[in-house]
Amino acid sequence: MVMPINPLILLVDDEENLRRTLAMILKRQGYDVHTAATVKEARERLETSRYDLTFLDLKLPDANGLTLLPELRSRFPAMPVVILTAHDKLDAAIEAVRQGARDYLLKPIDPPVIIQRVKDVLAESTPTNRIANQHSVLKGILNELRTDPKPKPPQSDKPKI
Repeated sequence: MVMPINPLILLVDDEENLRRTLAMILKRQGYDVHTAATVKEARERLETSRYDLTFLDLKLPDANGLTLLPELRSRFPAMPVVILTAHDKLDAAIEAVRQGARDYLLKPIDPPVIIQRVKDVLAESTPTNRIANQHSVLKGILNELRTDPKPKPPQSDKPKI
């Protein structure tokens, strides 16, 4: 697994315009961004990459975003999750924070606010995330070493004395 130089952010939202706009805003700030429109797609992304931050919409076509939150907390305890929600879903966002989300942002997003929020959240969590990421990478290397057979030393044709 190659560690990204820039923080890697996963943006899970079913609104295509919001995904594009927010991804563009974050990329201009130097972040790497992956997007997903559904919980299923988010799970697929989470299998192949390790994220420094996840934005999670509550209303997704295949499930409520809150159904993914416990899984994120369990599998990636060091990764902060920020809930994206509309004004009428504020109670759900507050409940998400109680369940382990780091913060919530109200839609429509305000670029300066979201940029500052991302900086703040990553500044708080970056050392922990880096340690968790390094731990995960080392664990994977150790597992590979355990499953790879040790190379046998070359056999010599000379008789032993």
